[in-house]
Amino acid sequence: MSFSAWLSELNRVLVVFVPCVILGLAIGYLQEFIMIGLVVYGIWTVTQMVTLKQWLEGGARPDDAPEYLGLADLHVSCIVDIQKEYMDRQDTLEEFVGQFNEMIAALPDAVVVLKVSGEIQSCNRAAHDLLQINPASDLHSRITQLFRDPSFNDYFYAGQYDEPLEVHGSEVGGKELSIRIIPFGQDRLLLIAQDLSQAARVYAMRRSFISNASHELRTPLTVILGYLETLSEHPTLPKECQIAVHSARLQAQRMKQLVEDLLALSRIESTASVAKESTVVPVPSVVMEVVKEVRLSPGVAAHDIQARIETDAGLKGDLREIESVVSNLVNNAVKHTEPGTDIQVIWRLGDSGSVQLTVSDTGQGIAPEHIDRLTERFYRVDAGRSREKGGTGLGLSIVKHVVERHEGQLKISSELGQGACFTCSFPAKRLSFNGS
Repeated sequence: MSFSAWLSELNRVLVVFVPCVILGLAIGYLQEFIMIGLVVYGIWTVTQMVTLKQWLEGGARPDDAPEYLGLADLHVSCIVDIQKEYMDRQDTLEEFVGQFNEMIAALPDAVVVLKVSGEIQSCNRAAHDLLQINPASDLHSRITQLFRDPSFNDYFYAGQYDEPLEVHGSEVGGKELSIRIIPFGQDRLLLIAQDLSQAARVYAMRRSFISNASHELRTPLTVILGYLETLSEHPTLPKECQIAVHSARLQAQRMKQLVEDLLALSRIESTASVAKESTVVPVPSVVMEVVKEVRLSPGVAAHDIQARIETDAGLKGDLREIESVVSNLVNNAVKHTEPGTDIQVIWRLGDSGSVQLTVSDTGQGIAPEHIDRLTERFYRVDAGRSREKGGTGLGLSIVKHVVERHEGQLKISSELGQGACFTCSFPAKRLSFNGS
């Protein structure tokens, strides 16, 4: 294209100036004809520049690109190449945007793009079903004006989006929703709402089944244990039968404990999400009583269990549940450590006015890959050892639920060979001094 442009420009010069030079030499007015040639060349150039300007103002479409403009063809060629590349990229981008919009529209989860102020910029069809946001008419409205849930408003304006928000039985169709807000770009938010209603129903059915099954198992287990205890005390029972009865009694007691733990966990999950503050639990007394009971339990004599009360503060909450927390943590430390292990139970004030219950031991510790799963139901680091010690795998799950119901947090820290530490932290508003 560069050679053609120079050739075109040379042709123009020859077409204009060769006749002028010949006529100027023939007539004797060479300078005058050269001036005429310059004028003609200038007019021709201006005309071509006007043509170029009109093409540029018309959108510079490659199909309408002017030709034979001389050196200006170099610029035309560059513009045409840029335009074609731009059009190719635009086609690719439009195709990508179309596929992206189709993908977002097909998602079962609601997706809403917001400004930081809460103004809706775009949303998919699922946003209408889950959040009652109309993609056609509700753009540029504020999300807090359309999704009127108090917990969502608090979540949105707090600006802390590290954890998702669960909306239980929202005003929008009574759905169970999980809402997550993700900041992105410049002053933009991406809201994703997931319908958990089906999962919540399945979870409720499972919880109901476990609760009902546990209730049904409790009575026959009590009867079986009664007969086994009677048989074990029978004076004429053969030695072979004594061994079998003793083994059956231990397994029945283990099963009874499992049923009791399942019922306790079911009761905790079925009650209000936050424990009431009307009752003050005397935690120092509870700690001392639990430690005393555990010390008197069979097989615990080899452990050194110490209780340290550093504050007389009580805790507003449920007495039965707090007792289960202390009992489960202490018994857990006993069951999962070797004889001779030191166990400390500490009730003390923590940071920012909080209060902490800490149960630590000097046992073998827990590997890092197990720590995050310790509070799962039936999860055991060493299943064989847990069964041997009579563990059900539900103790720490109960502890976690109770602590969360009392607006606290359970923290587990451990290293192999360095023991383990379980810390339950409760907020300052749960503290009570002198029963107040």
